[in-house]
Amino acid sequence: MDDDSRSRSADPLGRTIRERAAPADLLLLSIAPAVLLAVYALPTATREALVFEYAAPTVRTAVASPFVHFRWSHLLFNLGGYVLVAGTAYVLSVAADRRREFVIVFASLLLASPPLLSALNLTIVRRGVAYGFSGVVMVYYGTLAIAIAVHAQQRLDVSDARSVAPLLFFLGLLVVTTQTLRAVLGRPVTVAVEGVPTSVTWVLVATLAELLVLLALVVTLYALSIADGDPIGRQLRAAVERSGDAELAVSALLLFLAVPFATFPPDPVSGTRVFNLYVHAVGYALGFIAAYLYHVLGRSGDRS
Repeated sequence: MDDDSRSRSADPLGRTIRERAAPADLLLLSIAPAVLLAVYALPTATREALVFEYAAPTVRTAVASPFVHFRWSHLLFNLGGYVLVAGTAYVLSVAADRRREFVIVFASLLLASPPLLSALNLTIVRRGVAYGFSGVVMVYYGTLAIAIAVHAQQRLDVSDARSVAPLLFFLGLLVVTTQTLRAVLGRPVTVAVEGVPTSVTWVLVATLAELLVLLALVVTLYALSIADGDPIGRQLRAAVERSGDAELAVSALLLFLAVPFATFPPDPVSGTRVFNLYVHAVGYALGFIAAYLYHVLGRSGDRS
């Protein structure tokens, strides 16, 4: 990092955010909540017609179904998750002088992820319907990994975002896999094989257990390679002295680690609603890959 970047990173966090944020960003971030509330205000019959049916998918329901909710508790859960995840990613990006990067990735994912997640739901043949914004929230959760990494590099001078971001992604995936394994162990899974219900619980358990071991190894090796390449201890001590930036980074990291416990509960069945763990995991991966590729291959060097 050059001297100019270091001097900018030393600016107080609050002043930096006020100087770099734009009023139009609030409008952009408000689009999803506005649409969610508007759709919720529609008659129940209209909302039912917008639900994505696996047996009879349409383009209209593929686009609209992620914005459909039938209970206030479901809507507020997804709205709260969206505000926390997208809001935190925005603040981190603005503080790190990556506002333009955030806006481009955010807007692109808002347009692309609803129909794409609906289409990816069709890869698992089953009966049922899909609706709700949680998959899109998980897409933005995936972008949080790169936002934390970029903030750590730009504001705290801690390591390289291109190395830290994958470490955070695999760490999040480790937590997600652990939670999914708990869910599978707690509720047996059956699929129809030639019309006959067949248990696949232990197949999934074995697969998830192997993945868990692999992810633990990947996270360990990634962490060791980063620690070996940088004087991480000295950097962290210096980062803690930067009031505001260090607290923001720690808060964002705690949020990053906490989200999977809410979106991958041990019991994915809550009343008549079932958490779609598959689309949550796919959304997380989609969001991270999109944000990371743009940062590495796209216009990551642009300033707002």
